[in-house]
Amino acid sequence: MNKGNSRKRGLHEIVGVWQIKEVARQNGGEPVADMTKRSIFIFTPHHYSMVWVLSAEPQRAFAERWNPTDAEKIERYDSLVVNAGTYEITESTITVHPIVARIPEFVGGRLVCEYRVEGNSLRLKFVDEYTYDGVQAPWVASGRGLILALVRIDQ
Repeated sequence: MNKGNSRKRGLHEIVGVWQIKEVARQNGGEPVADMTKRSIFIFTPHHYSMVWVLSAEPQRAFAERWNPTDAEKIERYDSLVVNAGTYEITESTITVHPIVARIPEFVGGRLVCEYRVEGNSLRLKFVDEYTYDGVQAPWVASGRGLILALVRIDQ
């Protein structure tokens, strides 16, 4: 199979809208959280967007609507993963290139995931991650990367 056909096959498999079903750590152990319906991943032929809450508990409403306290802002910031941009795909990896992200150092960086699609299930294993200036994420080097199990919710 030539590289062009491999890209087309990979694109055909992942284009659509997905939700996280489960999050686990690569070093084993129990799943981090049941993430059903608290995430959305969108893949078009050239762009992606991912927004998800990394927490076992649902986000709470602010005590005063539309006016969060500093503590509430910190809690929300720490639990939310947000980035969108372009991506490249090979037969076994997806490399995302954020154009916008919650973490400014990630804009212009990259995340490499091994992926596998089986029907309406997508598995992403985070294997490498860098800031815009080439600093590797500490959790990658220590083997504490994530494995996401997603389910397709729309074509």
